[in-house]
Amino acid sequence: MAPGKTAPRLLQDLFTYDPRHEERAGRNLLTSPPPQHDSKAPPVPAVPFRNCRHNLFTKSEQSLLPVPGEDPTSSTVYKVASYCIKCRWHVDILVDHRIDAAKVKSCGKGNEDYALHHFLYQGEDDANSTARFEAQLRPRTYIFRCSAPQCSVQVRISIKPPCFSEHDIETLTNQAQLRRRWEAAKQIAGDRADTSMARRVDAPDYLNTYLQDSLKPAKGKARIPLLNKKFLKTFGKDCDSILRRLGFEKHQEEEEDTFVEAWYLPKPEEPASPLESTLRSKIEDARYELNTIILDMPESERVGCRHQPMYPTPSRGDMERALACADYAKAKERETRSTNHEEDHPYYASLGAVGDFDDSLILFAFSRQGAVDIENKAYYFECLQDLATGRQSDMLGMQVAMLASQGLTSKREAERAYQYFGIDPTHASVIGDDHIIGCFRSRLADVSVIQAEEARKQLRVLGDVRESDKIRAEASGSIETYEQAMAFFDLDPSVADDFVPTMYSLKTQDNPSSIETARKAVEIIAETRNSERLRHFAKFGTMSDPEMDIGDAYALFDQTDRTVPLDPAVLESVLSTYEIGTSERLRMEKAHALIQYDQSQRFGDNHVNPKRSEFRRNLYPLDKWPVGLRNIGNTCYLNSVLQFLFTIKPLRDLILDIEKHMQDPSPEALNNKKVGRMLVTAERVLTAQKFVRELRALFEQMTTASTETVQPAIDLASLALCKSDTPVESTQSPPMDTTDRTGLGTIDGAVVSGPMLPPAAMQSIPAEAPAGSVVNSDEAKPADSVMDDTDAAPVTSADLVMADDGSASKSESDIPAPPTRPPPIPPRADPKPAMKPAVQSSTKIGRIEESARQQDAAEVMANIFDLISCAITGDSILREGEQGDAIKKLFFGDVTTVMEKPDGVQKVQELRDHFLVATGQRDRSLYATLDEDFGLGEIEGGSGTRYDYVEQAAPIQIINVKRLQFNKGQPVYDHSHIGLEKTMYLDRYLARTPTLDEAQLLELRKAQWAKQKELRELDAKRTKLQTTGMEGMNLPDCLKAAGDFVESLATEKAEHEPVSSRQDFLPTPPPELCDALQTRATNLAADLSGIDGQMTTLESEINTVFKDCTSVPYRLHAVFTHRGDVKGGHYWIYIYDFQNNDWRVYNDEQVDPVVEEGIVLDKEEGSRPKVSTGVVYVRADLVDEYTEAVCRRPEKPGEDVPADVEMKDAVLADDTMPALEPADLKDVPVIEGVEKE
Repeated sequence: MAPGKTAPRLLQDLFTYDPRHEERAGRNLLTSPPPQHDSKAPPVPAVPFRNCRHNLFTKSEQSLLPVPGEDPTSSTVYKVASYCIKCRWHVDILVDHRIDAAKVKSCGKGNEDYALHHFLYQGEDDANSTARFEAQLRPRTYIFRCSAPQCSVQVRISIKPPCFSEHDIETLTNQAQLRRRWEAAKQIAGDRADTSMARRVDAPDYLNTYLQDSLKPAKGKARIPLLNKKFLKTFGKDCDSILRRLGFEKHQEEEEDTFVEAWYLPKPEEPASPLESTLRSKIEDARYELNTIILDMPESERVGCRHQPMYPTPSRGDMERALACADYAKAKERETRSTNHEEDHPYYASLGAVGDFDDSLILFAFSRQGAVDIENKAYYFECLQDLATGRQSDMLGMQVAMLASQGLTSKREAERAYQYFGIDPTHASVIGDDHIIGCFRSRLADVSVIQAEEARKQLRVLGDVRESDKIRAEASGSIETYEQAMAFFDLDPSVADDFVPTMYSLKTQDNPSSIETARKAVEIIAETRNSERLRHFAKFGTMSDPEMDIGDAYALFDQTDRTVPLDPAVLESVLSTYEIGTSERLRMEKAHALIQYDQSQRFGDNHVNPKRSEFRRNLYPLDKWPVGLRNIGNTCYLNSVLQFLFTIKPLRDLILDIEKHMQDPSPEALNNKKVGRMLVTAERVLTAQKFVRELRALFEQMTTASTETVQPAIDLASLALCKSDTPVESTQSPPMDTTDRTGLGTIDGAVVSGPMLPPAAMQSIPAEAPAGSVVNSDEAKPADSVMDDTDAAPVTSADLVMADDGSASKSESDIPAPPTRPPPIPPRADPKPAMKPAVQSSTKIGRIEESARQQDAAEVMANIFDLISCAITGDSILREGEQGDAIKKLFFGDVTTVMEKPDGVQKVQELRDHFLVATGQRDRSLYATLDEDFGLGEIEGGSGTRYDYVEQAAPIQIINVKRLQFNKGQPVYDHSHIGLEKTMYLDRYLARTPTLDEAQLLELRKAQWAKQKELRELDAKRTKLQTTGMEGMNLPDCLKAAGDFVESLATEKAEHEPVSSRQDFLPTPPPELCDALQTRATNLAADLSGIDGQMTTLESEINTVFKDCTSVPYRLHAVFTHRGDVKGGHYWIYIYDFQNNDWRVYNDEQVDPVVEEGIVLDKEEGSRPKVSTGVVYVRADLVDEYTEAVCRRPEKPGEDVPADVEMKDAVLADDTMPALEPADLKDVPVIEGVEKE
């Protein structure tokens, strides 16, 4: 927030503010913060010498003055209308206590906490201007509000130029012009003309009399014939524009068969409220100015004037009483600088104070400035320090000492601290805390103990200035956080636990006194990481065995696919082959426990232990809460799409009853069937029908599941994400020779185990390769040949499951070693193996993940729509032979593109299932992005213009946001916020509405396009100012940096170069170059800031063009959300439940209520905020008919479901292993090895 100023300071600035010279001064003396004082820079006058130091007098007729002895109430309004007798500008101050009736405690002498008003600038009314000259002379109104929490006062300062310009006065009083007017009068009136020319005082005098007569109309005085001798010689026809401005009217009248011209006096209204601006107040203003003009003439020239002088009272006292500062506490033997034209020290202006303030008011001004402008509190403290010294005030000195003891530092001290670490103070706002801490640590390594303490002192100063707990903690030298502990060991947060003991040893060997600090750092790291190994090291000085990873656990049981359910009996049988009490058995038991936990999380505890009830994630009733969808590998976006589709009631009913709508795949039935403008093949139909059957199975699970989560089938994800008519066949592997497997099968139903292959045999199969694969073999081609399309190594299932969380796979060294002692060797194995590793499933999941990474979000939705359309029969034929069906009716709109070319107007119609918008890399409203998409633009090649409108809108309108942009060939993720409306009105984008026809809507669009054109021009100008060769710097920043560099270069040469050596270097840059660069940078920065404001205003105006078009409302139903960047991230969706009037967030398996609606609609701050990638609106009259967020009929856990049916629905031959018969390990014969004795 910007700084403010106390009421006396506001008045002092008002009495020296001159809008005529504002542009030359470079700032608005009344509203702009005063420049921060720099004692090293040349002094700058606080008030430009050209400014008028106003002598204001009150216009009593237009004022509402405070009544002595009466306190203001919540209905009080004061107005002090005044004018300056020097420059003749009019200044009105309106003090309004009615703004907020809840605030009842006004500031003033009776208020102990707020002895004065402290005003903050709020903005300007009537800010529009045209030419620069007109901008200087335009009327303006500045609005201020009191910053006190219980004060409701708002102040409006209105400033108007004189009624009579200098040119007008010259016209009225210039003797040469009066002589020409007299000569012209003699030619017009002949002998009837006056015999002498008018005096300089006559025109102001007569005009004042006319205006006085108009305020008190009398019969016979309203008409002035043009041929009136005095009028003709004094005003003639040269003053017509002046008279008309004041309300005079000129008429031609018939008189004795001739037409004569006559002037009629203005007809002002009866006296009304002083708060209103009327013709009467304008005439009164003109009379006050004429009074000043007449009195400025020598008394000798005023002899015989009709004018009766007016002597109004000075306004300052009235203004002080209105602003409750007439009797504030003043310092002894000090006077206000307004009385002697001397200037206060700049520190007073910075605090919003004046020089005659009592010490207590100086402290009050400091506290208010620090409260409203926290960013510059260090500078205000510097002001207070120097004023305490200059005023020799014990009270201020004691307060300064107390504030300093509380950690408050001055700007001067902060600059010294920055410079101590080699940091330019002007760059402080763009430098992070980590950079400062890095500078401190680099210096600390090479200094003595005394210098180290000084470095910590300077760092503490920066910590206090930046209010950074992180810097304060670093300065104190204590270790309290995980980041500090890692920094103590110079470790990156991503390193493994094993590096910590190494760095501990290095630190303590060099400095034994740091052992306690190092041990504390280890303890903090251990607690943060929840690492038992590091806790063991901190306690005993040694590391325990590394913890087992879930991937290692599956690998120990020779399982490569974690996404399929495993038979607990098989796991138990493998575990039983290890001797109880051995280290291998302990390791396998730990792996078995990890697998059991993971399987229960994926498939429910009933799968692992049917006797146990399922673990509940929340307490919502199953029949009233949607299910979550488990992630099977980078399918977070697909899960969001499936959750959204499930809430669309007509689509859900269609899928659940899909068999009645299936397309006949015969060539005759498919004749001319088109989906997406392409003929549909029988293969495509069969693939699509497989997809919708999988989708039906999922929807049935989502409806009837007795659990809180369900898992989409792999084929469903594969068909939705992979654009192929044969997704299954494309991932199949050729038949494998099972004799090369490490598993030996069974003998009479008993598991056969054997020794490891000799080393020579193992060389062709790396440890990380799935069982059954052939890798780098010269004799055979790769089994999964589809993987050879990429250069990367095959991805294991362990990697795939982790990919969605961004975790990396374990390195080869992390895989647990095989058991050191082989188990007993059974007899020869049966040819048929007992367990077939699920290599195919791993390949398919990898393919799903790759497709999920490569496809755009809109492409996935479009692919699903195409699949459903291909699978079902159509009910009509649309344009260009496109099949009409339920998908088209629900999600597709008909968009018309109008192209205006030199050879005529061309219209092109297109069916669209979504609108695609872009933010322009800045925060905008949804309307603004759509306006740009549908607005007027140029056709490629510049051959004409084009715009779009919606001929027929879809009931469910999807709007996707283009987040991936390209800058200089590199992908950039756009994190700009799009402001969403809960209700969006589609009128402005339609061909016609119930209230407006096509022509009326086109007129509104043209009005909008004109503003959009202006917006694009401003955007181009802004882009030009923002684009430089320096990343992260715009043009003003570059110029400022160049100016700083030139200045530092000149200073360095002047201070450090010997006189004899200066001739060997380049000449010193001229001093005016630095000033020119800085001035230009300041001007461009102001231009850039102004452009942003203009663009925001324009966008608001663009939006108001259609403010009355509200006949076609759409309600917000869903928001697809993403957090991440171009490298990846995570998707989830917010869906609104119209039946229960609340939002839910669907994040894979988690479905939770949204506590505050702002979480969905408002912008999230941060470096990587969540952003909307797509939104869905539903026509308001259809929300209850078309949407249903909760559709649950859960089966009771006790219901009998045939096991074979469950296996049939869930099994895909290439994705799961066959069921295994129970294995008897009791009588396993040994063919090699040694029996246990």
